Amino acid sequence: MKVRNRIISFVMLCVMLFAMILPTTAVEIMPRYNNTANTVEEFTIDSTGIATVEYVCNGYKNLTTTIKVEIQLQKKTWWWYNNVDGAYWKDLINDYSADGAHSIQLTEGGTYKAIVTYTVYGSGGTADVITREIEAYY
Repeated sequence: MKVRNRIISFVMLCVMLFAMILPTTAVEIMPRYNNTANTVEEFTIDSTGIATVEYVCNGYKNLTTTIKVEIQLQKKTWWWYNNVDGAYWKDLINDYSADGAHSIQLTEGGTYKAIVTYTVYGSGGTADVITREIEAYY
């Protein structure tokens, strides 16, 4: 019994040491969507307080039919975020790709967040709902 336990311990030690010397790299894994190839978002606030949210959403030709994009700007107050008045936009594009930009003049400094939600429809299956959140400071 002692010999068996020592052998098991030795094998486990070898496995652990081998795992430590293998090179590892971090890889971002993008989930596979039914109707969406990719999305890109950018949220900036310039020195005068103009906040701009830009987006690109690409689907698949002959598969993606409609892209709905909803953008909500929020301002951080203590530990939570509150919606910014007048900073909600909704775009509906009947095509397989979409791009757009929306801007608003901010009235006070602080931490802001843009929430961009895509709902992408097509014949690839159920609609994809993709939400991205980006922070910016002013």
